[in-house]
Amino acid sequence: MDVLQTIHELSTAIRMSEPFAELRRAYEQVQRDPTAHQLFAKFRTLQKQLQQKQMSGFPVSDADVELLQQHLHVIEMNENIARLIQAEERLNELFAQAMAAMIQPIEQLYDGHS
Repeated sequence: MDVLQTIHELSTAIRMSEPFAELRRAYEQVQRDPTAHQLFAKFRTLQKQLQQKQMSGFPVSDADVELLQQHLHVIEMNENIARLIQAEERLNELFAQAMAAMIQPIEQLYDGHS
């Protein structure tokens, strides 16, 4: 069994899944709404900047986190973005289930149930 091939098949299955289709529809709606698009783009930029800061080993300040949380609160008030966030959460649930399944062999090995 080629694990990488299976991962690519999983990627294809995710793209064909209903949670991904729902995310795509919600994202397209945000793209059609100029206000939502601008708010979401700004949020994503802030989010990426914080992630890059963390990955570079720099501490993330409370002010950085507060700014991101404030912006999140603002964008959640936009109906289109709220739908997008909800769709993303549902897709993340699917990812969590996949991760749990991938980690299961290690857990079983460590628990003596290989």
